[in-house]
Amino acid sequence: MLQKLKIKANAEIFFLFLLFILCDTATQIFLKKGATNLGEIPLDQISHVLIYVLNILTNINIMTGVFFVIIAFLSWLAILSKVDLSKAQLMNSLVYVTVPLASIFFLGETIHMTQMFGILLISIGALIASA
Repeated sequence: MLQKLKIKANAEIFFLFLLFILCDTATQIFLKKGATNLGEIPLDQISHVLIYVLNILTNINIMTGVFFVIIAFLSWLAILSKVDLSKAQLMNSLVYVTVPLASIFFLGETIHMTQMFGILLISIGALIASA
């Protein structure tokens, strides 16, 4: 019985980490798309900044990013209630792997070999530290 509870708890923690990583990655992709659509923040006049803020609030990509960041935040709180911060933060580093990969597929960005090497090192480090 105790073993079943432990497996269930581990499955729940795994699901929460997966949800967090997916939502945090989606957040970055949608915010990047929205920011690209909006362009640079015009800091020359306050009226331009206000218009820009209104455009942020009506941009579907930005609002979708905000939705995903809220889900990521809630899942992160759930993770922190169940896992030591030192272990949770290590798993959080997987976002440094998923965001660049998602950027390739969803934004058409390119990643250089040095970046790929860094992603590999982060992945190996997260695996070693979480073992």
